[in-house]
Amino acid sequence: MVDFTWMGWMVAVYVCEVLGNGAVVWPGRPMGVTCGVAPRLASVCSQSITTRSSFLGLMFRFAFEDQNGFHFLSNQEASFCGYTVLISGVGEVVFRASFLGCHVHSKRGTDYHLHLWFVNLQSDGKVAAYPLQLHCSLQGQWSTREIVCEENYMEVSIQQSLLSGTSKTEKKGDDEADITVMFSTEDRPPEQARVLSLTEAAALGYHISQRGSHLVFRCPYSSPLSQSVKERGVDLEIVRATILYRLRSNFLAVDTTVACAQNEATADGPDLLWTVPYVLSPLVHGQFRDRGMRMGVNGWTLSEPENAERGFKVGLQEGRVEIRIPFGAHGGHLKSGVLRGQYSQSMSVDLFFTRQWEDERWPLTQHRSFRLLKTPFIPQVPVFTSSSFAADVSLQKVTVDGGGDLLTWTWSHQTQHDTDLSVSRLSHSNGSHSYQLRFPLSHTKIIPEFVGGGYKVYSLSFSFTLIISPSGEVFYHQVTIEHSIEYAAPSSPKLEGKCTDSSLLVLLHHGAQAELQWELFLAGRKLDWDLVEMGGFLLKAEDDYMSVEIPSYSPGMHFEELTLQGLVSGVEVSVVDSVSLKVEDTLVHKCTFPARELFVCLPEGRMVAVVDTTHTIPPTHPNRTTLLDHSCVPMETDSARALFSFSLDSCGTTVTTEGSFLVYENQISYRQEFLPVDDPLIHRDSPYRLTLQCRYPANDTRTFAIRHPLNSSVNLTAMSAKRRHREAANTSVCLKP
Repeated sequence: MVDFTWMGWMVAVYVCEVLGNGAVVWPGRPMGVTCGVAPRLASVCSQSITTRSSFLGLMFRFAFEDQNGFHFLSNQEASFCGYTVLISGVGEVVFRASFLGCHVHSKRGTDYHLHLWFVNLQSDGKVAAYPLQLHCSLQGQWSTREIVCEENYMEVSIQQSLLSGTSKTEKKGDDEADITVMFSTEDRPPEQARVLSLTEAAALGYHISQRGSHLVFRCPYSSPLSQSVKERGVDLEIVRATILYRLRSNFLAVDTTVACAQNEATADGPDLLWTVPYVLSPLVHGQFRDRGMRMGVNGWTLSEPENAERGFKVGLQEGRVEIRIPFGAHGGHLKSGVLRGQYSQSMSVDLFFTRQWEDERWPLTQHRSFRLLKTPFIPQVPVFTSSSFAADVSLQKVTVDGGGDLLTWTWSHQTQHDTDLSVSRLSHSNGSHSYQLRFPLSHTKIIPEFVGGGYKVYSLSFSFTLIISPSGEVFYHQVTIEHSIEYAAPSSPKLEGKCTDSSLLVLLHHGAQAELQWELFLAGRKLDWDLVEMGGFLLKAEDDYMSVEIPSYSPGMHFEELTLQGLVSGVEVSVVDSVSLKVEDTLVHKCTFPARELFVCLPEGRMVAVVDTTHTIPPTHPNRTTLLDHSCVPMETDSARALFSFSLDSCGTTVTTEGSFLVYENQISYRQEFLPVDDPLIHRDSPYRLTLQCRYPANDTRTFAIRHPLNSSVNLTAMSAKRRHREAANTSVCLKP
């Protein structure tokens, strides 16, 4: 169904089929092709017809049928005949026709009819033609002089009883001999005026006709005999034309001068601003008496209460009429862009502005302007608490840095039960929208700073990635906010856990007390300087709290789960009253650490390895790797990595003795495929072998060791660190971000 909005016309829409050669089949022609009839649409009367952009095909045109047959409407004919075709700010096609235009028929000077075709070349190559029967009745009375400033032409029509006597001349067919047009300029004397016949004027794009009691003069902008002047700082285009009638032995001169403002809209603070001179001096003769002004958008005239509700303002300033429309107001359209890397907005509005006045020559002049106004792109700084975006902007990614690991939200991976960071889109009545972010400040990845005095401060850095449709332009915005809240120090110590990129953070909130009466235990061991040195802990003491940063590979860490998404590690912490030995608080804190490659020798006698097999050329397929026992395949794979987990007495693992150490060894390999199978001579796979080793003391299974990141180009031999304490758990970890 075609969605046409024709303010005042009754629209009948037909969908026509097309012949195989692509020719349009016009209804009523003897082609034997029928047309489907779409539902009839009715609306109130005005001056324009629009069709939604979603309906448009690869190309569209308007066409007319007259005594010479069908012909398409060209740009030149549109301005000559009083038609306007444009694309609105929202991408819709708008067609407007003058009541006095070509092909417009009138009954009694009050009812107007127009028959035209809308031809649409669809994406499948078919051509659809829609005949439109348009009808409108004139509301009110014609003014003595009507001036129209359209997007592509200027028009003036004069109504006076003297013109009715010339109808006899028209019937005789000698109107060209009896009517001429004289063009003059303000800077030249009258004797230098240029007089043209109707045929000569038409050749220059000037349309002159008489429609009943209306004398019509119409021309495109920048016509050969037009002038450009400035009036109150506003650019005007003027055509000074006088129609000359020969009546018996005398001439009747009719002033058909027309003037239109040519200035563009500007952005003035939060408003779109357009100005026109209060008095258009080329059109005013003698004393000027204002009869009022009205404005509207999209072809609809608005009442004063409607203007006030939308924030539209019409005022006078230094001899100019100022029209102000707030950015984002209903009836306007915001378009987004990126200007020098910064988000920017341009506002467009299809403005209708009409004014009336009286002077000593004309009892009543009505001057109407139809302008599709657009501001240049203006950089916009999104306000974190109240920003709104145009409809063509969408949020793609958000990251929040709260001192620990990043909280991340992406449009493509959002879930309904996302407890870390949720983003909601809020729509507004003017077509714009904003985004609402939600996340708990108590999240383990949000780490406040305790500044003393009973306050703590959250410093949050936000990074936003947004995209503009349909251009695909991407822009970024960053903002940092601080939020301070009152902090009540606990009467008894409280433990809190946070996560960073490569460590666990334990905070002990003890309040601002002169002496500490508690001791901290990690994995059952009292926190002392030996443990701090052995584990590489980082301690930080403040007035009312203490923090312990524990690297992910430290002894005492408990490794709960390993997948290709990362390693889940945890630690059990408790705080004990040093006098009563009462346990005041306990915490089992877990964090997930992403790792590209990882190798762990667990104390219970297992090897766990995540390996990247794409280091070879060509890359090795991870799902085709095995251990020495080829039946031991990866537990999990993706496009680049494989996860192996196996006990030391399985999958072909060998054991040797080196001094006081038992060395367990296995190998990840990739079986090459040789061609041909019966008599293999060549292969198309890269060789891949990776040796895994775990070293355990022969008389004690408690050591602490760190493995280097895995590299498939060399064999990996375990490297033991110096033993710091015999109670340290035997754990070997290798992380590669």
